[in-house]
Amino acid sequence: MVAENGTHAGLEAPLKELNDINNEINVIVEQLVDEEAALHAKYELKKAPLYKKREGVIAKIPKFWLTCLEKHPIITSLIEMEDSEAISHLQNIEIERSTENPINYKIIFIFTENPYFKNEKLIKEFDFSKKDEPKVINYKIDWKDDKDLTASAKKADGDDDSDEFSENEDTSFFCWFSDENGSDLADLIANDLFPNAGMYFTGNGDSDDEDTPVFDLGDSDVNDDLDDPEGNTGSDEDEVVEDAPVNKRAKCD
Repeated sequence: MVAENGTHAGLEAPLKELNDINNEINVIVEQLVDEEAALHAKYELKKAPLYKKREGVIAKIPKFWLTCLEKHPIITSLIEMEDSEAISHLQNIEIERSTENPINYKIIFIFTENPYFKNEKLIKEFDFSKKDEPKVINYKIDWKDDKDLTASAKKADGDDDSDEFSENEDTSFFCWFSDENGSDLADLIANDLFPNAGMYFTGNGDSDDEDTPVFDLGDSDVNDDLDDPEGNTGSDEDEVVEDAPVNKRAKCD
């Protein structure tokens, strides 16, 4: 019986039992999600030779990856006009998965010579071995003089533990490369955009997940970027692996 105030008078005990059972069900659901993610990653690794073969076809299509990014229903909202000019020099995207644990990967953006930065490759690395404590490795972007697209989003002083984000709607997509986390966007790139690139290019790709998060590329004080291991120009700092809080969005160094 439901009382006038909306409470279930006299049903506290069975409702508690029901809630306890639901909690047990949720544990199993979480296990299912984890196993599905691991299985997906395993088969993504098996598709690696086909992705390598696909590169040769993509190389024949001008601005292929820029088109894919701008046609993605979520990622397109993160790309500003000048970002597009820089991304027009994007030659390829690679997802380099760990053979030991394929849920861990590097996202590698490979560029031709461009007016914005000296790096040939922009890299961001993710270790999801601990589900609730992803580790992120950022590699420094070596911007050319007066070409730093993330400059307007940088913050002079701030609280590293703050959940406050920039209100600047013009924050660059490239802020993600120095974000202390960025795992949500990484998941979109590695597990949606990359495997479905052909569909996004032709306009047949569609994200029908109503729970897909909306991302803000904000500002921050992330100082522990890395040199590019591929020999590109970067900082002289040693490698730093950050314990990235899950609830952080993209921030700029």
